[in-house]
Amino acid sequence: MSNRYSLKNRFVNWVRLGISYIILAITAAIAVFPIYYIIITSVNPIPTLASITLRSLLPENPSLEAYYYILFKEPFLLWLRNSLILAAGTVAITVIVAFITGAALSRFNIPGKTMLMVTIYVMTFFPFAATALPLYLMFASLGILKHAWSTYVGLILAYSGGTSIFSSYLVKVFLDRIPKDYEEAALIDGLTRLGAFFRILLPMAKPIIAFVALLAFMGAYTDYALAYAFITRGSMWTLTLGMYYLAFVNRATLYNVLAAFSVLMGIPIFAVFIAFQKYLVQIYAMGGVKA
Repeated sequence: MSNRYSLKNRFVNWVRLGISYIILAITAAIAVFPIYYIIITSVNPIPTLASITLRSLLPENPSLEAYYYILFKEPFLLWLRNSLILAAGTVAITVIVAFITGAALSRFNIPGKTMLMVTIYVMTFFPFAATALPLYLMFASLGILKHAWSTYVGLILAYSGGTSIFSSYLVKVFLDRIPKDYEEAALIDGLTRLGAFFRILLPMAKPIIAFVALLAFMGAYTDYALAYAFITRGSMWTLTLGMYYLAFVNRATLYNVLAAFSVLMGIPIFAVFIAFQKYLVQIYAMGGVKA
């Protein structure tokens, strides 16, 4: 009787496991198909979208002409350099400002702390693109947009200011989960407050720092609104402006070129995600950052 019951439970577990794998496989296929579709469109020798048929999903004569055109006929590497400069500067400032602000809000009893947190939380609801015109007018009146290097500085400050607000809130919520006992034990062992801050709290906050860095990188790297408003020189174009140029410079849209551009543009994002994967998994394992 017990053997029959054990076999029945084992069979039910196999069925559940099989259904789970089927659902996961379908979900993965739905998630991966858009990426695969962009890739097969990019290797299509004809500048049209690939038709969604079983035959066209496996191209017979793939071509890298679109990639050659982007890399050697257009200043893609210049656009990539400009985008990476803006993204790297934004990541550096955002991580520093967000961590210091979040740690202060989490560890110190600041007057008006509750009101400040509510204000920060409400400000995260405002669309980032809506700040393009006010920021442009402010930076133009300050003379920041007159030179190439100062335009970079203006864009980095604009990106960092918008991203740091939300990131500070995330850091604060994450640090609230870390008990203060670790820092107090470090103080008893002889470390200063600043030493405990950098040697205890900072290493334990690596997951949220990686998450904030990823948000900052994505925001600056994929931005179009502020870049279009601030940048007036072709030598300073970013990847998003370059894609806009390629999309409308021709009377007929070259879909294979745009698809190849998307693939090349996504490589740095993929590399950053892989670099921070270990820490991002820890964030996801915690169920995200909850208020």
